Amino acid sequence: CGSLLGDVVASAARERFGMARPLIEVQEQQAARARELRILLSDLGPTFIKFGQMLSIRPDVIPPAAVYELQKLCDAVPSFPTVDALKLVETELGCRVADVFEQLDIESEPIAAASLGQVYRCCLRSGEQVAIKVQRPDMVRAVSLDLYLLRRYMHAVEWFKTEVLTRLLGAAERSSFDVKLLDTFAAASFLELDYQHEARNLMRFSRELVPRLSGRVYVPLCYTKWTTRKVLVTEWIEGEQLAKSPPAVINGLIATGVDCFLAQLLAVGFFHSDPHPGNLLVDAHGRLVLIDFGLCAEVASFDSAALTSALVHLMRGDVDALVDDAVKLRFLPADVDRAALLPPLRSIFEQGRLATTHGLTVNGGSMATRRAQFSAISRQLNQIFFDFPFTVPEYFALITRALIVLEGIALTGDKDFDLFQAAYPYAVKHAARLFGRTQLAIMLGEASHFALSAIEHAPARDGEGVNSNLRRTASVV
Repeated sequence: CGSLLGDVVASAARERFGMARPLIEVQEQQAARARELRILLSDLGPTFIKFGQMLSIRPDVIPPAAVYELQKLCDAVPSFPTVDALKLVETELGCRVADVFEQLDIESEPIAAASLGQVYRCCLRSGEQVAIKVQRPDMVRAVSLDLYLLRRYMHAVEWFKTEVLTRLLGAAERSSFDVKLLDTFAAASFLELDYQHEARNLMRFSRELVPRLSGRVYVPLCYTKWTTRKVLVTEWIEGEQLAKSPPAVINGLIATGVDCFLAQLLAVGFFHSDPHPGNLLVDAHGRLVLIDFGLCAEVASFDSAALTSALVHLMRGDVDALVDDAVKLRFLPADVDRAALLPPLRSIFEQGRLATTHGLTVNGGSMATRRAQFSAISRQLNQIFFDFPFTVPEYFALITRALIVLEGIALTGDKDFDLFQAAYPYAVKHAARLFGRTQLAIMLGEASHFALSAIEHAPARDGEGVNSNLRRTASVV
């Protein structure tokens, strides 16, 4: 920590007195410090690892080098003894395990273990196969202590930024967000420790999301009678992870996955915040199954409408309108320096347009080359998020992560999968429902013609032919 503090002070002093180092040297040091941070967080345990994972989707808070390094964090941990799990179950339920469950005893082994708890497969005495998630002993105390220490550290960071960097060394003023960031993480952490809260999330998804997707998505039943703050009992799903399914299965379901997460963001206003590959299954009926609802978040209806507007302007490539949308979404302050922000943003969008054009040339272009181009564009965009006063809301960062996870799974089934084309049909239909066809056509302007050419490559929904499905979507505009 002393070395890092010295680096920060020295860097601020060099900038203050006009002795800034070359950019490449700064980037190399950021990368080295990011690796050091990842190792430290891993050594400190589950709470710190989860905090690092949260930071990894906040390019407005940490530099790009740290974003990519912290994405490597993994919270996989060894299981704890089954005898301890059974004791906790009996304490929570107020009865013997054998009075409620069959095939669950001291010889049972968990089928999965994570930082907060582990899962067993067994049966209720009434015959239903279930998954029972049991929280690790004393997790509330352990997490509370970690969060207390993190909060003390964040207060120290805010003091250092204000008193040393700004007042002493003359760095530019920035609003304090460190403690607030930690408090948001802490609130989510305590909710994740409440399995009754998770049960309510699960049932809300079953009630509000599943009907919108016409049976293509499924959410397990929850047995609330046997669910407490530390024990969660749900229907056992017989199936395999989507990511480990045959390519044909992945190709058939990935469009459903894209629609599923866009529907959560734009229509339901409530979404699954932990969409890693292990939480996406395929059941015996060929449906996409969502599990593990400990982390979910709300999106205000105002934000949903503004996000849809932003998607439309993204389709059109209207950078000025996108900045207006970012202000409405509170991504940017109203007094943002547009003269400084717009030129680099326009440059990035022009690179994206050229990458898209390259990908749609004869024989489909080189998808590998296109993906490399978009990777470079993503890094530049993250740098802009860090350099300018962006504040990326948690829900936006998380839904972006969900779509990235889906893209990674899709690429195992189809090396030429294109997330933008897959998302286009649902986004256009939703925008048409929200704004009306006439208004949508005005918003898209000259980009209306792109609907058909882009949609031609998107996957079919519900077994329909690609062309008929997508031309119908294009007819909206």
